[in-house]
Amino acid sequence: MSPSDRPSDAAILERARSLANEGCWTVALQLRRLHGTEPEDEDEEFLTRQLADFQFLILTLRRLRRAALIATNVATAAAQIHEAIARFDAALPGLATMRNVGEHIDDYALDRPTRHHRDVNRRMLQVAAWDDTTYRWLGIDFNIDTALPAAQQLFRAIRDAHERRAGQPS
Repeated sequence: MSPSDRPSDAAILERARSLANEGCWTVALQLRRLHGTEPEDEDEEFLTRQLADFQFLILTLRRLRRAALIATNVATAAAQIHEAIARFDAALPGLATMRNVGEHIDDYALDRPTRHHRDVNRRMLQVAAWDDTTYRWLGIDFNIDTALPAAQQLFRAIRDAHERRAGQPS
């Protein structure tokens, strides 16, 4: 890609802001589903609906984080966004591990030596606990009520960088 093919800084920040906004709304949707009841809850065959929704929450949070990484491609925003990502990561400990295990479930189901988290094995994959606020999975306690505030804080950092850029002359 030649430098002329690269999106402008304004376009990069707008894309990151738009994707992060979508991510925040999706986090809120998944939290509503996790805290509520769904038609599937009546089905005695599908006892893991909440685990499925939790997995969708994990993927959404990681996608939001990737949207923030897009914004780090703008030099004037990079430091601020990296700091916001660090706060996001600190607020959601274990998120990367849960995403990695879920995404590479085959490596863990087969206890392949290529798995990145060696302390996670096949016996842990389908063992989880849920108390309406905290998911316990893979030895990680994940309080879902911290997800939306962390997502919104990350979004605000991206939005602020976008607004600062929009106020600059082209």
